[in-house]
Amino acid sequence: MNKSLLALAVLGAFVGAASAQSSVTIYGLIDQNVKYQDPGRLASVAGGRPGKGVVRVDDGGTGGLGSSRLGFRGVEDLGDGLKAIFRLELGVSPDTGGAGGRTTLQGSNNVFFNREAWVGLESKSLGTVRLGRLNTQSRDIRYFIDATNEREFSVVENITSARPLFQNFGSRVDNGVNYRSPSLGGFEVSVSVGLAEDIGSTASTVTTAGTVTTTTAVRTEASEYQGLGLTFKNGPIMAALTYEQLNGGVVSGNYNKVITIGGNYDFGIAKLFAAYQNTKDFGGQLASATTTTVVDSSIPSTVTTVTPFVKGIDVDAYNIGVRVPLGKQWLLKAQFTQSTVDRLGALPDLDQEKYGVSIAYLLSKRTSIYAVVTQRSGDDDETFARKGEYLVGVNHTF
Repeated sequence: MNKSLLALAVLGAFVGAASAQSSVTIYGLIDQNVKYQDPGRLASVAGGRPGKGVVRVDDGGTGGLGSSRLGFRGVEDLGDGLKAIFRLELGVSPDTGGAGGRTTLQGSNNVFFNREAWVGLESKSLGTVRLGRLNTQSRDIRYFIDATNEREFSVVENITSARPLFQNFGSRVDNGVNYRSPSLGGFEVSVSVGLAEDIGSTASTVTTAGTVTTTTAVRTEASEYQGLGLTFKNGPIMAALTYEQLNGGVVSGNYNKVITIGGNYDFGIAKLFAAYQNTKDFGGQLASATTTTVVDSSIPSTVTTVTPFVKGIDVDAYNIGVRVPLGKQWLLKAQFTQSTVDRLGALPDLDQEKYGVSIAYLLSKRTSIYAVVTQRSGDDDETFARKGEYLVGVNHTF
C-alpha cells in the first residue's frame, strides 16, 4: 500500500513538472456599450443622415475600454533559459456575433486571427524573436504614451482619411519579423520589419471618345514596413522612442517617416502621460501608380505615368493625459490630443483636436462599468463624422 502511494506521488510530481514546462492559456475580453454619436452638419455617422445623431450598440473598440477578443497564448520551456512562445488572437463583435476583420497596413479584408498571430523563441540572455502578424512599434508603446492605452479616446485616429492625430501604421503588420533585446538597466531595444512580398493588384478602365481610346491601368502595391524602438522602465518612470517608415512599393525611396517620443510618470495619486510625434512625407502603405495610354489614328501612342502620392505632407501631433485612481474601485481618465497637417503649396494647414474624460467603476477585478464623453474639433469640423460621442458600457475580462 505504501509502495503504491509512493508510486502515485512520484508520478504526480512528474506530471506536475511536465505541465509546468508547457502551457496554453485561453483568455479574452468582452466590451459592449450604448452610445450616441453626433456628426457635424455636413457629415453623417455610418448608416445615418447628414447632421443627424445615431444611437447604437457597439463594441468597446470604438470609445470603450477595449476591443472584444478571444485569444490563445502558449509557452514551452526548452531548457537553459530558452522558451518557445506563441499567440493567436481574434477580434469579436458581440453586438452582431461577428468575428475576424482586419486592421493592418495591407488592406482591410477579413481574416480569422486578425489581431495577433505569431510564434517565437525567447531567451533571458539573448532576447526574443517573433515571426508572423505583429504589433507595430508605435502600437507596442501605447502603454507608455496613451492614458487610455488606445481605448476610450485613443491618441490614434484619422479624424478624416487625410487628417490623422497620432499614427500607429494600422496597429499591426503582416509577414512580420521582430527582435526584442533583453532588459539592460531598464532599457530594451526592438527592431521590426514587415515584408511587402510584392503584394499588389492592377485594375484597368477603357474609355472611348471619337477616334481616341484611353486605357487606364492602376497598379496598387504594398511597401515594406521598417521600425525601431527603444523603451525604458525604472520605478515610476516609463519612456519610449520609436522610428518607423515605409519603403518601396510604387513610391521611390522612404516615406511616411514617423518619430514618436513620450512616456509617463506615476506620482501615486495620479499617472501623467505626454507624447510628441512628427511625420515626414505622410502617406499610406498601399500607394498607387496610374498609367494612361492614349491611342489616336493620327497621333503616335503616348504613355503617361502619374503617381497620386506626392511627398512633402508633414504632420505634427502631441498628447497629454492623466489617470487618477479614486479609491480602490473608481478610475478617472482625461486626455487631450492635437495635430496639424502641413499641406503642400498654398493650401492652409489643417488643425484637429480630440479630448475626453471617462470614469470607470470596478465591480470586481474582471468586471467594470464605465461612462465616456469624447469631443472633436478643428478646422472644418462640421465635416467630422464623429464630432461628439457619449456612451455607457460594461467590460469583462476572462
